[in-house]
Amino acid sequence: MVVRTIHVGVGGRGAWPVDLLTADPRFQPVALVDVVPENLARARQVSGLPESACFTDVGKAIPSVEAEALVICTPTKTHATFCRAGFAAGKHVLVEKGMTMDWAEAQALAREAAEAKVCFCVSQNYRYNQEVRTLQQALATGRYGRPHLVDLIHHRHRPEPRTLTYPGAVVWDMACHHFDNLVFLFGPVARATAVTHNAPWSPYEHDAGVSAILEFASGPVCTYETTHQATLTDYRWILQSERGALRALGGGAWEWLPRGELRQFAPSGPAEPVEPAPPLQSEQGVVDDWYRYLSEGIEPGISGRHNLETLAVCEMVLRSAALRRAVERGELEG
Repeated sequence: MVVRTIHVGVGGRGAWPVDLLTADPRFQPVALVDVVPENLARARQVSGLPESACFTDVGKAIPSVEAEALVICTPTKTHATFCRAGFAAGKHVLVEKGMTMDWAEAQALAREAAEAKVCFCVSQNYRYNQEVRTLQQALATGRYGRPHLVDLIHHRHRPEPRTLTYPGAVVWDMACHHFDNLVFLFGPVARATAVTHNAPWSPYEHDAGVSAILEFASGPVCTYETTHQATLTDYRWILQSERGALRALGGGAWEWLPRGELRQFAPSGPAEPVEPAPPLQSEQGVVDDWYRYLSEGIEPGISGRHNLETLAVCEMVLRSAALRRAVERGELEG
């Protein structure tokens, strides 16, 4: 089964699908859509498509070629419009994260995809990183206990706002990656307590930092922080259980620090390396799961329907910050 694809947005994050799908015999790019001529020129060179396969309007591209699917890599605020264009034409859709930047609209998109009977996925590629897959593999063994305390801190130096010019962008466009990883590992968040903030020196019009306590229905409690305003980039991910602590070392690696006897909180010995998961380009993991959905009907965790649990965390965090109180998952169903 070869899936013919229309690529909507081929610059920036839109480059990787053109690169991967052109080289993948399971796919065949047949049209390119972008408003920047340089982006189209680069994508044409990679894909080998003629100038007649290039468009500046997705509405003209869809009826002009034979295709089964759309791959959408445009600014988040445009995702819903382009997804709906695909659904209306009966096309399968792979859209870059975040699916959208509004909880009600996210629910509507998942529902509309189901009604159109198309395979709708969101490119949450972080869950396919070696780091995350190694952690999932480690937790599945049961050797490391049941994590209860989780710290996930990501201070980032991103001085150019670029497309992150709307309220809540730090959550819908960046924290969604982290939340997706956490939901992938621990399941739904039951309650979120959060604040957003902006440093005095920030070039961002809207808050570009978020701090939150996330309480998972399965038990773990996560202390979470991300910001775009840091001078010193800092990434910390630690999970602590009754048996010890798992700590990310960077580059996909983890170490294990076992606890001593009961009630002894200090590590009992030197750190031990955690067996790594096989290396895999994260975007390749997205493509593989989407293709399995298209060809075998096996719905992956990145489907639009499943991605709602990730966007629910985004909504809970932003509601909590706005209301200055904890927000329960059940409040989103009202």
